[in-house]
Amino acid sequence: MKIKIMISALLLAMTSLTASEFIGYKGLTKELKAEAKKNGTFATAADVKEALKSKDWLVADVRTMEEWAGAHIPGSVRIGRQAPEKALALHVLDENNKFIKPNIIIVCNTASRAAIEAMSIKKLGFENVKIYGIEYWIDDCNPVETGYSSKSNKHGTKNKFGAFLAEHCYKK
Repeated sequence: MKIKIMISALLLAMTSLTASEFIGYKGLTKELKAEAKKNGTFATAADVKEALKSKDWLVADVRTMEEWAGAHIPGSVRIGRQAPEKALALHVLDENNKFIKPNIIIVCNTASRAAIEAMSIKKLGFENVKIYGIEYWIDDCNPVETGYSSKSNKHGTKNKFGAFLAEHCYKK
């Protein structure tokens, strides 16, 4: 009986030690975004605008379909987070699986999910991977598009609302 108690105590102690090393979502994303700002991989609105014009950059949004439909950067593509490598292949590779867009800016609401996604996307072979939060785009009064329509958001069919600015951009 004493051996069981000692083993249980030892396991509990070991679990406590490893649990203290766990970094939660907020801590991890805060750390990753700070690192991106420090090393220059946190994109600016100017970076996004240049990437949208460039033939070797892709602006890819990892937000949900509902978030994308609510507002997205015109010219960006939605790849989601479930299987981004499959969606990316459609936009960045030619028929011989060679990169035609070796650079990417990953977008989400606040750049938190983008920071996490950037870790795995870097391993796919992209030359430059930057992160960006659409909130910065909106706050800087850049236009966003919506996919909502009068047909219960059927991917923007029928009455698309088109590009719009945040309300604060219209105030004088």
